[in-house]
Amino acid sequence: MTKKQSNILPIVVMYLLFFMIAFVTNLCNPMAVIVKNNFAMSNFASQLGNAANFIAYAVMGIPAGMLLKKIGYRKTALVAILVGFVGVFLQYMSGWAAIQSFWVYLMGAFTAGFCMCMLNTVVNPMLNTLGGGGNRGNQLIQLGGSCNSVGGTIAPIFLGYMIGGQAATASVGDAAPAMITAMAIFALAFVIISLSAIPEPHMETPEEKAA
Repeated sequence: MTKKQSNILPIVVMYLLFFMIAFVTNLCNPMAVIVKNNFAMSNFASQLGNAANFIAYAVMGIPAGMLLKKIGYRKTALVAILVGFVGVFLQYMSGWAAIQSFWVYLMGAFTAGFCMCMLNTVVNPMLNTLGGGGNRGNQLIQLGGSCNSVGGTIAPIFLGYMIGGQAATASVGDAAPAMITAMAIFALAFVIISLSAIPEPHMETPEEKAA
């Protein structure tokens, strides 16, 4: 019973990360309209941020799996969250008056893509492990999938609300609340996971499993 109670907070954080995977990924498409106007880019160039995010998935897929196997769920999640925070911060920073750089935005989108790939690799098995596997673990994963769907749905709605329907004149700064929200969730998740004891059954030796 104690073990289940001690896992409640990390499980909630996993749900937040499921939400963030879709939220950050689905911000890219509506952000393209803002980026086009803010940096006076062509339609093609404005979609590069969206493309960079998914190219990062292709680049990081195998390394993410290797990283998970080598350092485990907890450390992989922490690395992913840190990378995600940096990626979103770069996108946020690209709209600063002193910077105003499309390339900084693009770099941020690419970096955030690395995070989303790593989180996709770790959240399912980590949530299943926190739930103790079996039917309980599968139920938690299904609920996590629902959180993912909610995040993907809310992202464009939230961004649309931030710019007040004025896409033609919107700037990256208008989308700042969405990015600050993402960074705040990443920061909270990092603190909670770093303080939590996450089971790592795939890394246990035969002697440890027998004990």
